[in-house]
Amino acid sequence: MEGGVAPFSHRTTGIPPMSDEECHLFADFVRERFGLDVFEAQRDRVRFRLKERLEARAMTSFLEYYRFLVLSPSAADELAFLAEALTNNETYFFRERYQLDWYFSDVLPRRLKDRPAGEPVRVLCAGCSSGEEAYSLAIVHYENQFRYFGRPLEIHAIDLNPSRVRQAEQGEYEGLSFRATPPEAKEKYFGPTGKDGRLRLKAWLRAPVRFRVLNLMDLGGAFPGVHFDAVFCRNVLIYFNEATIQRAAVLFHKALKPGAPLFLGHAESLLGRTRLFRPERAPDFIFYVKEGA
Repeated sequence: MEGGVAPFSHRTTGIPPMSDEECHLFADFVRERFGLDVFEAQRDRVRFRLKERLEARAMTSFLEYYRFLVLSPSAADELAFLAEALTNNETYFFRERYQLDWYFSDVLPRRLKDRPAGEPVRVLCAGCSSGEEAYSLAIVHYENQFRYFGRPLEIHAIDLNPSRVRQAEQGEYEGLSFRATPPEAKEKYFGPTGKDGRLRLKAWLRAPVRFRVLNLMDLGGAFPGVHFDAVFCRNVLIYFNEATIQRAAVLFHKALKPGAPLFLGHAESLLGRTRLFRPERAPDFIFYVKEGA
């Protein structure tokens, strides 16, 4: 709808529709707290998920919930549920695998030619959700070790949602997480858990991955003295407004080694947005390379 935010009606409860004023209050709070800009593009879905949080806390208005988030000392635990409600956590193993293959089979071997032997490869997975992408990076690195003489790998995986990070640390998956996983890969890299239909990634592949609850907007200073060989931040910038995308670009630029690549989702782009990165073309996609020191 043009020219404003339409009221969002509810089916059964006595919760009044969200007013324009309440919508703006939540939009500002979410943008400041999480760096997310979800109300404009996904307003109906977001309001429906907020309504679920009101019902879970037996609250009767959006304004009551907003005041609780802003003023209550006990709101910290609720922020985890709010983060879950606001983001689409769809992820699965080997999503857009062509990017992972290109990095580990082409980009990384070229960049390691003049590096000291034994120096680890450090990759940042930003917006890791429940861990499928970070673990996919570990698997594809293992499959390409012959290209760079078995250099050790460190994957630092961050997400603002504590419940998703806890799930990632368990390394247990089922169903749609394997929608793009070949049967032979499931057999080779996963083992049974004793739980109905769930598999667990083998320990030697979980070992290189370090998960951490961290808002992407707090990346600066989070890894003192560490500069990454690559950043994978895929299907995250779609939640950001232009100002937040610019801020993220600055954070990634500071976090990367000179000339290191940044990989985004297929629907995301930095073209025409920044001079901090230059676009480079791979066979099936565009990635971005850090300019300058």
